[in-house]
Amino acid sequence: MMEKSNTRRQFFKLAFGALALAPVLKVADAFAKAAMPKSEAIKKKMINDKTAKRLKYVADAKEAKKGKAAGNKDYKKYTDGSVCSNCKFFKADKGEPEWGKCTMAANRYVYKDGWCKSYRANS
Repeated sequence: MMEKSNTRRQFFKLAFGALALAPVLKVADAFAKAAMPKSEAIKKKMINDKTAKRLKYVADAKEAKKGKAAGNKDYKKYTDGSVCSNCKFFKADKGEPEWGKCTMAANRYVYKDGWCKSYRANS
């Protein structure tokens, strides 16, 4: 008899916990959607996983900074202030300037705050 009440109690704890997390998950989803490009053309030409892995691309340069601080060899070329928007290979999109084509990524779209190992400062 005691096992059933514990099981029922555990069920309700999990159910109420899931209900409490639902608004948090919706907010996180909203932020993710806000970061995505609005244009379908850009979404179709975003950098793919294979190219991103080859270039060690991250959509947020803070990840490269953390990786370098942790001693990750993939990010050893990262320097403070290195982001796609000030790279010579980045060409901002006129409709959505936070996204741009990268010539090193076969003219695929990358995010302005991203970074990859091919970064070269715009002179």
